[in-house]
Amino acid sequence: MTDTVESGSRSRTRRAILDAAVVVFARRRNASLGEVAAEAKVARSTLHRYFADRSELVHALAEDVLVAFERAIADAALDQGPPQEALRRLIAGYFGLGQRIFFIFNEPTFNQPDPGPEVLRFFEKLDRAGKPVETLIDRGHRDGVFAATLGVDWITRMLMWMVFIGWEAVEDNALSRLAAPATILQTIETGILTPPARGAT
Repeated sequence: MTDTVESGSRSRTRRAILDAAVVVFARRRNASLGEVAAEAKVARSTLHRYFADRSELVHALAEDVLVAFERAIADAALDQGPPQEALRRLIAGYFGLGQRIFFIFNEPTFNQPDPGPEVLRFFEKLDRAGKPVETLIDRGHRDGVFAATLGVDWITRMLMWMVFIGWEAVEDNALSRLAAPATILQTIETGILTPPARGAT
């Protein structure tokens, strides 16, 4: 019983540290481990019992991002319903990962011109996790819902960047967290041009 309680407590503490690190690093990329500990409401010595240094914490966060990414894609059920509806579910799921995506795009470890093997493995895993998204885009192309002139790779990149930009706008108080997903979807679906009036040539 004691081992079970301790294991549950350790799991909750580790979860609290990871969640706090995403918030802190998304807010300020060079934040200290002391700031992460404060956000997690644990002592810095406690944090170091779980993660020896910043590098270890960052790589644990990356693995956590992969798990969350896979879950969001699975929850979006991309193989069900019309492609446009599946895309809307995907964007909602992606936006739920906004801070994590913001962290990955901003973290220097993942933005080096010559990344190390761990970083390369992370992006390989991320690509594999995103295969259902590519399948959805192919289906949208076949159904004539997604523009045939826009390739799978371009649309995949654009979706991630739109979520990044949406979350950045939330962080800058330019958009509310409630309004951001709808704004992202509107931009994806109709762009920035006003739709032509009905019957206009």
